[in-house]
Parts: sequence; structure tokens; C-alpha cells
Amino acid sequence: MRRSYWLACGAVTLAALVACATSDGEGASLDPMIDGGATVVDAASPEGVDAAPQRDVFAPVWSACNDHGWCETELPDPNLTFIDVWPFEERAFAVAESDTLGTKVLEWTETAQAWSYIDDNSQNAYGSGQYAGKIYAPSENELYFTTAPGIVYRGTRESVSAPFTWESTRLPYDGPTYADRDPGRAWTALQDTVKRYVPALGVTGTSADDVYAWFGNRIFRRTSEDGGPPTWISEFVTEDPSSAASESFYILNASPATSDEIWFVGGHGPIDAATGFTGCPSLFRRTASGYSVVLDSTFSDGPMPCSTKPGTIQPTYYQEIPGVGAFELPLSLPGWAAALAPVAPGAVVVTVGLNFYYVDTESNVARINGISGVNPPTPNGVINDLHSVAHVDDRLWFSAHGIVFGSEIKPDAWRVSLGSGTPPSKGASIEMTSVAMKGRYLNEPLYQVRGTSANNLWAVGNRYALHKKP
Repeated sequence: MRRSYWLACGAVTLAALVACATSDGEGASLDPMIDGGATVVDAASPEGVDAAPQRDVFAPVWSACNDHGWCETELPDPNLTFIDVWPFEERAFAVAESDTLGTKVLEWTETAQAWSYIDDNSQNAYGSGQYAGKIYAPSENELYFTTAPGIVYRGTRESVSAPFTWESTRLPYDGPTYADRDPGRAWTALQDTVKRYVPALGVTGTSADDVYAWFGNRIFRRTSEDGGPPTWISEFVTEDPSSAASESFYILNASPATSDEIWFVGGHGPIDAATGFTGCPSLFRRTASGYSVVLDSTFSDGPMPCSTKPGTIQPTYYQEIPGVGAFELPLSLPGWAAALAPVAPGAVVVTVGLNFYYVDTESNVARINGISGVNPPTPNGVINDLHSVAHVDDRLWFSAHGIVFGSEIKPDAWRVSLGSGTPPSKGASIEMTSVAMKGRYLNEPLYQVRGTSANNLWAVGNRYALHKKP
């Protein structure tokens, strides 16, 4: 069984840091030596995790909302897996998938307090719709979503009360194809019979006129040439011609910072028929001057599998030892980069497993940081990697398996690897919020958290779409 940990950065010794880099498994984190600190579980009590909630005859009827303001919304089909959500003040869009329904697109409206399907089901034609990717909505009347095999759908409507009209385009992917794996989806084995899939497929943008999509190892931009209708043009490719045939390169996520800056993350490494994808994280930045590779490594077997490539930032862990001094230990985390959130011009937080890099291109720094004091009571065998992170107002919000929490944005602490945690951490402070529903720990992955403000947050995943509001 593989093991992962929430890294308590302030208490990790250099010796422990080096040793834990050899730990087995995709997204393996650094094995911390925790020096005190509070443990906060994401449920009413640890005793209630595996047992049915205790009620008496005088207890009130269970509410659809918990004490932290998270409300469970009713789904039109109980077996939907929500992959992504894009919120507005009075509505939200989501893309989901189901073994029976294929890929589905939904809209939530505050007035109706309900989800409704808004797609025309053309995305589930023969040979398509097997899985969904990320979505993007420039406005309440324009929406993009993605589905296999590398198809982008664009929906428009005249007003919020009108139906959507849909058009689709298959991305002009001309990258490698494989007999034994899908270039648009990575996977890793959590247990012998359980796999975690992450789509290398999505769409994002900075405005209605600046939209990007990715599939496999390529990034595309919706562009109009010579006054013609917009088409998808390949702009960037991540690959290594000298790599082995068993190695795959993926773009897994993206986030715009400003109209002049957008970030993409992913990973590359070998594919094993039994254990799936392992490898090293990668980070790319697009500005008005073009694309730059910020983080990238060469993968090799061994206890330290990721070696930083020349011309990219060397990740480091910072440690101050009283009476000895400060050390910067070169260390690249193994695993894929699953999510990211820009925090300032040229600076971004990138999640890898249970930890994150704070990357600042101005100071040429990529610091390893961890999260302490957050110990969700996950069932045995569940590896609680961070699934998403979003910048909302003055906080970062993270989601994982059955848990959502906020973090203060504190670059000064992250530059010296103090991470985020509950007191007495010297890093960024953590804001805990329970998503336990009906008195029990939510034993499901929450793949995406997004919001327009702290009073309008969404967290979606397998069979759940949770809405946090006043």
C-alpha cells in the first residue's frame, strides 16, 4: 500500500527530507516530523467517520446544509461525477460524466434552486464523450466544454432564458498516439482494482476573444486568420524527441492570471501497464512574448527520479537550523502537477501530490511547501492528493478527497518553505470548513473548487455538487 502525508514544513529536518524523497508511489510527499500543532478533521468528530450518525427521537430533521454553510444540491441523476464547475453570482455551469449518460453539461440557477441539462447530447455520438475535461464560460451566455477524443464544444444563447446553440470542433491534434494508452487521459493505480484518472483535456481563457484549449501534450488557441471564422491553432507542444516510447507528456490544467499571462501545468514520465503514470511535474507560462518552460525535469528510475532540465527553475526546499544557518536543498517532487492558482504577476502556486510549489519567476524561485494541521479521516487505501486550487478574493481554496479548506496567501512565508497550516505554524494560516454532510464525513473526491467570492463557493466531485453561501 502506498502512503502519502501532509507535509509540516516547519518541522522537517534535512535528513528526513532526503529520506522521504524515496517514498514509493505516485504523488508521494515528504515524510514529516511533526512538532506539535493541532489536528483538525473535516467532520463533526473522528469517531463518527466510520459509524452511522447517532440520533435521538428529539433530533431535528437533517438539513441539506451543514453548519459551515455548505449545501448539498440535488442532482438530476444520482450517479453523475462532476468534473468541473464555472460559477457566476446567480448561476453556475458544470460538466459531468456518467457510465450511463456519457458527458453531460448542466446549469444551476439560484431562482429555481436546481440543476438542468443544457447540452444537445451531440457530444455523446458514437466514438466520443467517454470522459470530460475542463470548462470555461466567458459570460452567462457563452460556454465552452471539452470531451474525448479532443473535442471542444461552444455554446451560445441570446439571453439567460434562451436555450444554448452548440457547435463543436475536434482539435487538430497531430501528436503521438499509442496502442496501450490514451494521450488525453493519465491514470495511476490507487489499489489493485482502483484507478484514478486525470484528463489531459480542457479549455480556459482570459476573455471571449482569448480562449485556449489543451489535449494530450499540446496547447491550442482559438484564432481568426485573415478575417475568417475562428479556428483552433496549435501554439505549444511539450515533448522530448529523445524520450523512450513508454514515456508520455501531458498538459493537465490551466489558469489565467491576467489578459497577458496564463499558466499551464502537467507532467511527463513512463507509463506502466500495472501502476499507470509516474513522472515529474511541469509548468509553462504564456505571456505576450510567447511560451516559456518554467519547471521541467528529466525522469529516471531511482530514489530521486526528477532532475531539473537546464534553463528551468531548480525547485528547492528552504530550512533554517538554529545555530547552524539556512540551507536551500535542491529537490524536485515526483508526481504530476494537477492544479495551479496564480497569486501575483509572475507568481503561481502549483499542487503536486499533497504539497505545493510556490513559483516566482521574478526571483527565479520554486520552493517546496506543505500543509500542516489538516488531517482528513480518509478511508484506508485512499490517497488524498490535492485535486484543485482556486484563487478567490484574498484566499486560496483547495479541494481533495472529502475536504475543502482555505489558505491565506503569504508569499513571504512560502519563499522560506513555511507552507500553510493551522496555528502555531509560522506559514500561511489555514481556514478550515467542514463539508461533512448529514453528520458524516464526505467519502468522495471533490475534483474542483471555484467561486466568485467567499460567499459563493462551489466544490464538485463524485455524486456531489456542494454550494457554500451565507
